[in-house]
Amino acid sequence: MIADQIQHLEGTIERITFRAEDTGYTIARMQAAGEHGPPVTIIGAMASIQPGERLRLDGVWATHPQYGRQFRFSGYALLHPATVEGLRNYLGSGLIKGIGPVTAARIVAHFGLDTMAVIEDQPDRLREVPGTGPKRVEIIKKGWEERKQIKDVMIFLQSHGVSTAYAVRIFKHYGAAAIRLVQANPYRLERDIWGVGFLTADRIAQRLGVLADAPERIRAGLRYALN
Repeated sequence: MIADQIQHLEGTIERITFRAEDTGYTIARMQAAGEHGPPVTIIGAMASIQPGERLRLDGVWATHPQYGRQFRFSGYALLHPATVEGLRNYLGSGLIKGIGPVTAARIVAHFGLDTMAVIEDQPDRLREVPGTGPKRVEIIKKGWEERKQIKDVMIFLQSHGVSTAYAVRIFKHYGAAAIRLVQANPYRLERDIWGVGFLTADRIAQRLGVLADAPERIRAGLRYALN
């Protein structure tokens, strides 16, 4: 295999071995889709990820002299489970507040493969599930919204040329307000996010349509020149 040839890997997170909360640097074990062998080690930066989540990774295979074969990813996307069993494991992992293994089994038994569509688009229908009252439904809705915010922020940043590693840092710093703050003034990134300089912020600003003579660009450029 060519060392720098980008590969794609799909699978389900089995466990998190290590995660640096400040940078998102993560080492995890993932069961590759369609394979029945032992889980593989994956390494890279990602936002809050939990066992049971299904991912599509972009990266390369490498061999560590001590730890063996690893998949080092530079980008990723969250995928919904494609089977009823996968949905039960996914929801029952504690990923969403208000849903434990028992509740997950009930929800999936009721909605089947439509479960994720119901949670995303018609969450009030969860009241149809025995034992899931209005209070629990509100907890689930809030927990799902928190997960969705992470996904939306990551997609927004990566679509504007921000690497996964920097996207994680930006989300950790700004939280759910990341999209609004970056759109308002992408040059704030050079002040607030370690490792992001003027050139990176300027590239993001251009993708967002910031004019070349915009006051915030001139100020950021002057700071860059003086420094």
